[in-house]
Amino acid sequence: MSGWVDVLGAAELQEGGRCTVDVAGKPVALVRVDGRVWAVDDTCPHRGGSMGQGDLQGHFLYCPLHAWSFDVRDGTAFFPRGARIACFEVREEGGRVLVRR
Repeated sequence: MSGWVDVLGAAELQEGGRCTVDVAGKPVALVRVDGRVWAVDDTCPHRGGSMGQGDLQGHFLYCPLHAWSFDVRDGTAFFPRGARIACFEVREEGGRVLVRR
């Protein structure tokens, strides 16, 4: 499992839920949408807000500071266009959520 970090029990992240975890020293926001866990950089590129504390609407996660919104599937912004956050590969295994560093 080299390159994978065990970050959370799968049952701890319910549908529509979000949280922030540490992946090898980097804060990463996790969300569960349509039964799948997605992972993105926790830091908004605008003013550094914690994405894990923002609102989740469908696949869009909103920064709690100024409502910049990003699609958790690919990191692209709905607003403002052209902005982006990093996405990380996720898998669930043995009741655990793992994120690739």
